[in-house]
Amino acid sequence: MRAWLVALAVAATACSSGSKRVDRDEAARLLIDRNWIDVMPKSSDDRLHVFRFTPKMGGGVFQDRTVFRGEFELFKFRLTGDGIAFVFPDRHERYATDFAIEHVDGPEPFDLKLTLERSPRGPRVYYGMSAETGDLDALLADTADN
Repeated sequence: MRAWLVALAVAATACSSGSKRVDRDEAARLLIDRNWIDVMPKSSDDRLHVFRFTPKMGGGVFQDRTVFRGEFELFKFRLTGDGIAFVFPDRHERYATDFAIEHVDGPEPFDLKLTLERSPRGPRVYYGMSAETGDLDALLADTADN
């Protein structure tokens, strides 16, 4: 009985948060060609992390940056069911992790949330926009104080 009540409480919390997890096929589609950002900077000095999965360019890029300066690392990846298999060629590192994408109501301007079970770089939670234009630098420059 106790386990049932805990499960019910968890389900109620998930439903009340305004998020909706997408199925595996939609998650695979939404992951690609989108900037996934851990935080929207409030100033040009705020640190943020970005993943972008771009198979047409041969893999993806991870950025550890501020609005105007940072470092990047290229990686290769493949989707594996509910997971992502990463290869970071520069350091000869391999990672595998499950991931989930949810439709969410913020934080502004985001409406998508990516959670990596085990992040190979940076934090585990990132946010994206379903109506993204692809111009991350313009979005960041408009958001942060210059």
